[in-house]
Amino acid sequence: MIALLAPALAVLGPIWTFATSRFGLPLVVAGGVILAYEGVPIGPLRYIPYAGPALASLVDGRVDREYAAGQFAERLVWQEQQRRALALMTAKADMKQKEIDAAAQAYVDQQNTDAVRIADLEQAIRDQKDEDLGPPDQKTGPVCRAGIPARVSTQLDAVGR
Repeated sequence: MIALLAPALAVLGPIWTFATSRFGLPLVVAGGVILAYEGVPIGPLRYIPYAGPALASLVDGRVDREYAAGQFAERLVWQEQQRRALALMTAKADMKQKEIDAAAQAYVDQQNTDAVRIADLEQAIRDQKDEDLGPPDQKTGPVCRAGIPARVSTQLDAVGR
């Protein structure tokens, strides 16, 4: 049995002797502390799907864990800021759309009001023409009448025509 372990003991014996020596023990302790704090650098192996995260969870040190926790916290803050910005943009867009709808409705209402005024004015002009086309008064002779009566002219000014 010892014959099978002899090659391993031949290699591990001097290592064990050095690790337990006066200079080796502090180096082993310092190496262990650094390894626990920094972890084993695995580099791009970390990005292998499925195996990389599992390997990283085994060999990462305190620094890597704190870095990952900081990344996660920062991502949460950023996502919350994005949600707030999106909600604010949506609220502003809704407010602008309501203003546009109100202006469009006011325009349509004004068009309807103007259509009624215009119809009244056209009727007043037709009535005035009918009065103007009546028989001339023989006592006074030919008289020049105004083209549009003052009442109709005032109403036209209100409509803007």
